[in-house]
Amino acid sequence: MLTKARKPSIVAVIASLRDFDDISSISSRSFDLCELRIDKLFPSSDDLPRRVRELPFPKIATVRDPLEGGANSIPESTRLSLFERWLPVCNFIDVELRNLSRFSKLIQEAESTGKEVIVSFHDFAKTPKLEELQEMFDRSGRVPNRIFKVATTVSHWSDVEILIHLIQNNPEFRVAAMGMGALGKLSRLALARLGSCLAYGSLGAAVVPGQWPVTRLSDLLSEMW
Repeated sequence: MLTKARKPSIVAVIASLRDFDDISSISSRSFDLCELRIDKLFPSSDDLPRRVRELPFPKIATVRDPLEGGANSIPESTRLSLFERWLPVCNFIDVELRNLSRFSKLIQEAESTGKEVIVSFHDFAKTPKLEELQEMFDRSGRVPNRIFKVATTVSHWSDVEILIHLIQNNPEFRVAAMGMGALGKLSRLALARLGSCLAYGSLGAAVVPGQWPVTRLSDLLSEMW
């Protein structure tokens, strides 16, 4: 398995205006794409559109649901309008599994215009059982060109093993799995080596506990391949 897993794409998370300055000061070889955490940047400054346009990297637009760790308690209607605003300048959108039906028109628009969709689930309290995560994956549509992203709190190695099995049980699809909490950093390296298609790193402060700084993450993954 180790010889077959591909190196994941590294995502640099932009969660503050300062992160725009930081991303311009590090080598582009440290990451493959960036995530715009629009919920954390909201309400944005007038300078934000220019800063986004000047980023010469593929971009993920994320307006995280407050029920899954989103900032600023943004209501659903506003989140949808923010997605629609930023969709034209991004290559991916990240929509929570819980909102898959409600945001179906947005997803259809994204996919019809060549954008990719990340369907995500976050649990800040625990790692659900493998059967529960598999059922969530099945509900995500099992669409080959989509990414199913799962981030859970990992307190024991058995939690990490659940995420490993989710990846290995669905080899024909793209799964991005990552841990948060006590074993978060260790889990992210193990999962990246065992088939997670995305690995997220911070530019400033970690967005969630267990997230590596993106340059350190890049160095470690390079040593592992």
